[in-house]
Amino acid sequence: MKEIVMLGFLAVSVWQDLKRQEIDVWVYLVFGSLIWFCRLCSEGPLDLSREVVNVIPGLLMVALSRWSGGALGEGDGWFFVVSGIMLGFYRNTAAITAGILFCGLWCGGMFVWNRRKGIGSAGKTVPFLPFAALGVMGSWLV
Repeated sequence: MKEIVMLGFLAVSVWQDLKRQEIDVWVYLVFGSLIWFCRLCSEGPLDLSREVVNVIPGLLMVALSRWSGGALGEGDGWFFVVSGIMLGFYRNTAAITAGILFCGLWCGGMFVWNRRKGIGSAGKTVPFLPFAALGVMGSWLV
């Protein structure tokens, strides 16, 4: 059940990121709560200190976003807070790394394509959550 809820979270957050470049707060609250509840039902009582560790990568991304003045989207950090509830620390960190790799490959390809067409790439942005979602789905396979 928690996997289905997580897929719903991925679908809604990616759709909103592609459409508006922002995610509504209700998405994090509703899906994070549902994932937490599903874990409680399937796994029983959870160790709170371990759960705090699981969301640290996302919280660090939120802090980095605020420190950088928004160079990194704050919503990306909150996305990884919620995914940390589901995945745990190591798989969440792997998902972040995979998302960065996928995004870097896409952006590199865009740069080469634009360069060959004589189009400037300065100032263009790419939503990160579609690539992060690929990383999250890939971490389920590990």
